[in-house]
Amino acid sequence: MRWAIVSGDWSIRSPSDGRVKAEEIAVDVDQIESTGRRAAPATEYHGPVIVSRLEFAGHEVALVRPGEPDRMLDDQVVRELNRREDYMPYWAYLWPGACLLAQAIATEPSESLDRLCGRGDDRREAIEIGCGVGLAGLVGLRRGLRILFTDYDPAPLDFVRRSVEESGLAADRFRTALLDWRSPPEGRYPLILGSDVLYESRLVPLVAGLLARLLEPGGEAWISDPGRNSAGGFRSEVESRGLDAGAEAISSRGDGGGVVTGILYRVRRPITPRDGDDSRRDPDISAPGH
Repeated sequence: MRWAIVSGDWSIRSPSDGRVKAEEIAVDVDQIESTGRRAAPATEYHGPVIVSRLEFAGHEVALVRPGEPDRMLDDQVVRELNRREDYMPYWAYLWPGACLLAQAIATEPSESLDRLCGRGDDRREAIEIGCGVGLAGLVGLRRGLRILFTDYDPAPLDFVRRSVEESGLAADRFRTALLDWRSPPEGRYPLILGSDVLYESRLVPLVAGLLARLLEPGGEAWISDPGRNSAGGFRSEVESRGLDAGAEAISSRGDGGGVVTGILYRVRRPITPRDGDDSRRDPDISAPGH
């Protein structure tokens, strides 16, 4: 993976040659168009923005993200949501699991993507849950997928839209929407993506239940985790809901160039005799529904 990341005097060294590759990139976060309907108070980031050009197995994307995400902790809406719901703006950080999932998507055989989502103009939409700044979904777009980016907070969806533009990706291949995992919408998906969504034990059954609700028969969910203890019971949780689950070791370059390792859970919903032909219809998640 190649890194050339910059904004002002902020830079990251390329792990391939150890040299700093920097240029001034001016990004005004106030000009990023909002997407998705706001069902909950929106947090706001005020500070420098960085553009990271990241490459996974030859697939490059531009990632727009907060340069100083700790500033979010001073946001009054964040403080109020934290008091009410124990909310934290984790979306503003680039987590190891996102790099792991991006690498997995970048190296997945094209035949596998075609089998799950169809080909060309007939490709059906995959969904990324808890997308944050959306790195995995961006790589999915680069691979030709259609992606629905979802998060509990509308703020990261603004950054996703900007990243799609900076990456030169097709605007008609993605959508954004709010999604509260506690109140999932109707509809099912052939492919669900999620990275670093198992960072607390209380989230494990919530994510398992979400996959059981949103995964179509024969569909798969790819959930990456950097080996957190909190994810230990994930396989048993999804299997208790009638889903099949496997796990494989994965590795990637992480934020800053070091190698990160972890686990990729591949969750599949078996096809049963009672599954009808309508199980593969395109869902409508235009209404807000983490």
